Amino acid sequence: MEAVFTVLNKLMIIFFLILIGYGCRKKKIVDDSFMEGIAGFLTRIIIPCFVISSLQIDYTPELFRDGATVFIVCVIMHFWGLVVGWLSFRFLKVPQKAKGIWIFSCMFANIGFMGVPVISMIFGGNSVFYCAFASFAFNITAYTLGVVVLDKCTENSDSSKVNMKQLLKAPVNVATVVGILLFVMNVRLPEPMKDTVDMVGGMLSPLAMIYIGGILGKFDFKETVTEKWAYAVSFFRLIFMPLSSYFMLKPFIHDKLILGVIVVGLSTPIGAFCAILAAEFGADEELASKYIFVTTLLCIFTMPVFFMLFL
Repeated sequence: MEAVFTVLNKLMIIFFLILIGYGCRKKKIVDDSFMEGIAGFLTRIIIPCFVISSLQIDYTPELFRDGATVFIVCVIMHFWGLVVGWLSFRFLKVPQKAKGIWIFSCMFANIGFMGVPVISMIFGGNSVFYCAFASFAFNITAYTLGVVVLDKCTENSDSSKVNMKQLLKAPVNVATVVGILLFVMNVRLPEPMKDTVDMVGGMLSPLAMIYIGGILGKFDFKETVTEKWAYAVSFFRLIFMPLSSYFMLKPFIHDKLILGVIVVGLSTPIGAFCAILAAEFGADEELASKYIFVTTLLCIFTMPVFFMLFL
């Protein structure tokens, strides 16, 4: 029972942080340019610092093996999402124009902005370390396989708009590689530098949640919540993907924390990156934004269920 109250307490904190961002956007305290700046600050500075900070722990072969397991399993689950997305698209007869966005939404959860801060707040311990490997798997597959899916499933797409080399050299990927190298070599940052990285990385949870609230505040509530396909994709993103992954992986992964990080990470909503890439490829950015809004709203009710499986 104590674990239940702990989860509810953390989720209430997250809800209030999202509410702050939502209110600021609706009251026009912040605008589009400010939100773009915050997104850039998060992806280029705060998340890389968070990743490096989380990897500043004593090296053991077992820990590295567990991190590699998280990475490999997450990559496999993204491919599983591709299968689920393609089959559900055909079975439900989703409109053709939504094909790329639909499949991408089934493949990729918001592990960076939503998963990492929430998992670290509730699970604690080595969960942050495992999240770094899960995020690395997301970035590698989203910036390669995800780009290909949106490109091939979008009419009149232009592949030249996305520089694959630049995407792979994204700050969070570079930070993950640097962090892993420091971890494997058992190298510690000098105290002043480590404290700075820790402090900057520590801003991730509040700022990411406020940012998500700001994103939600951008859309017309009534128009967005009446998009029927958003609820169908929410089922696959928030319930089917994490639940099917849980039953698929449970016989093979016996470490409760590792399984928890993977499954809860997969239970997070669709990330803003879906809308960003939709705009890049001329897909329906507005539809992608509606999917993001509804899944983010509904995850407040679905994510606690998956947390409870591991507490």
